[in-house]
Amino acid sequence: SFGGVGRLPERTKMPLYIKQIYWFGYASIIMQALFTVYIVILNAILAGFSDSAVTVLGLYYKMQTFFFIPLMGLQTCIVPVLSFNYATKSYARCREIMRDSYGFSCVFMLVGVICFVFFPVQLQVFSKSSEVIAIGKNAFPIIGASFIPAVFSLMTPVFFQAIGNGKISLFLSVMRQICCLIPIFWLLSLIDLRFTWFAFPISEVLVGVTGIVLYYKEIKRDFDKGVA
Repeated sequence: SFGGVGRLPERTKMPLYIKQIYWFGYASIIMQALFTVYIVILNAILAGFSDSAVTVLGLYYKMQTFFFIPLMGLQTCIVPVLSFNYATKSYARCREIMRDSYGFSCVFMLVGVICFVFFPVQLQVFSKSSEVIAIGKNAFPIIGASFIPAVFSLMTPVFFQAIGNGKISLFLSVMRQICCLIPIFWLLSLIDLRFTWFAFPISEVLVGVTGIVLYYKEIKRDFDKGVA
């Protein structure tokens, strides 16, 4: 039961269940909300160059969905499995789940890297503008390089959400979408449009490394308690 909820009278359980559900899920809720925020800001920055640059960003987010959907599905699936094993102190099993999740996700994203790096023009099927295609030809391979580190910046927050540590999960999500991507994107835009796209791999690497460090600290702490 949620923190002794089972011992309470039936009529008082539902509000407490709702509170607990939102407590564990607030990081994911805020992460989804932040997506809209940073897209608006990136579009505003790109609008300073041209409408074609804004179109390229829109095309990217349409096409990257095909490769990120498997990760989103995997995120949803591993949360209850991680939560159960963590609650039973099966820390070795949790580490095994995360290792397999990282591995499968890297395979999916490797396909995305190949497509974005080697077929940037073919991916722009929704536009026939020569300016859009020229910008996308430069942007897509650079952004595609961010897909592998994105595995770690996306999957690691799920681990912390699953074990009830929503603060770290939220921290990594905010760091990825607001604290890293937007400032780096803006700074590079001061140089030239061609450099703005490097903000994607740079921010994913920074967040991915931070997430992995926090993850291994948590795993080490759990193993010090004793492996089940």
